[in-house]
Amino acid sequence: MEAISIMDGLVLTVVSMLVVFAVLTALWGITEWTAKLVGKETPPVAAPQKNQTPVVTQASQLVANPKHQLVAELMALTLASQDQPNKKLEIHESIRIK
Repeated sequence: MEAISIMDGLVLTVVSMLVVFAVLTALWGITEWTAKLVGKETPPVAAPQKNQTPVVTQASQLVANPKHQLVAELMALTLASQDQPNKKLEIHESIRIK
């Protein structure tokens, strides 16, 4: 086995860290670029003006968000299979409860 000097070890450490940071920065850039291509931003909601009264929405007028519904279903499956990890579970119906 060949002996490595302290200076060679430090150079190797610094170069290795720079390579890791460069790869992480590239992955971060690719992720941001992909998010901009795929993601759709929702238009900002206009703030009520001083003369207008704020609109109050009732609970019956709320619209289900498909992303929130998916997260709720996945959490329900996770909690249901917590004691039995190999059990196959399936969602037959998803009902929103107020």
